[in-house]
Amino acid sequence: MPDLRTLEDALAYSFKDQQLLSRALTHASLSREENNQRLEFLGDAVLQLCISAQLFSQKRKDDEGSLTRRRQQLVCEAALFELANHLDLGSYIRMQPELVRAGGRQSASLLADAMEAVIGAVFLDGGMEAAGGLVNRLWSQLIPQTDTALDAKGALQAHLQGQGHPQPAYELTGQKGPPHQRTFETAVYASGRELARAWGNTIKSAQQLAAQKALEILKTEEAQQ
Repeated sequence: MPDLRTLEDALAYSFKDQQLLSRALTHASLSREENNQRLEFLGDAVLQLCISAQLFSQKRKDDEGSLTRRRQQLVCEAALFELANHLDLGSYIRMQPELVRAGGRQSASLLADAMEAVIGAVFLDGGMEAAGGLVNRLWSQLIPQTDTALDAKGALQAHLQGQGHPQPAYELTGQKGPPHQRTFETAVYASGRELARAWGNTIKSAQQLAAQKALEILKTEEAQQ
């Protein structure tokens, strides 16, 4: 397992209590008592508050609905997983060997939970100022990308709902490359049917490209009927 000091360097934060960081990186499969689940709970709340404050302080005056939609894009599993991958967080997580063999170090939900736990650990170790600084640093490039306009994913959802179908579902189906240059493949499904797949530099961009492909396919099929 890599040295935790390397992770602290990536976080730009040094823990006074190293046990907090160790617990944040301990999966419940390894310890039923000293695991990261409670820190994950705390980190989720801290992240929500930090992102809310960041969005509220921006010059653009979004209404409550727009702020909520932008926050959802920033605190969702895909965003957390993307940042965890950037930090190579999976290589630091302690878990049962069986879970490692099953792909636990690449699990989107497991890494997203660990990312929240790390935020919770920073909050306990250094307070709200330290946690806010961490969130601001890590999310600095994601925040400008949020957009409340009708993007490809929104357009696909609207198209499917107009045809009486449920909303589409997205699944991460592949990833490749080193942590700092990783690309992701995402598939989009509707009513159990795979509509399209696409690669992107981020999970979000892969989802957008898959949605755009799916929308083009559906419109072509409908024109041929």
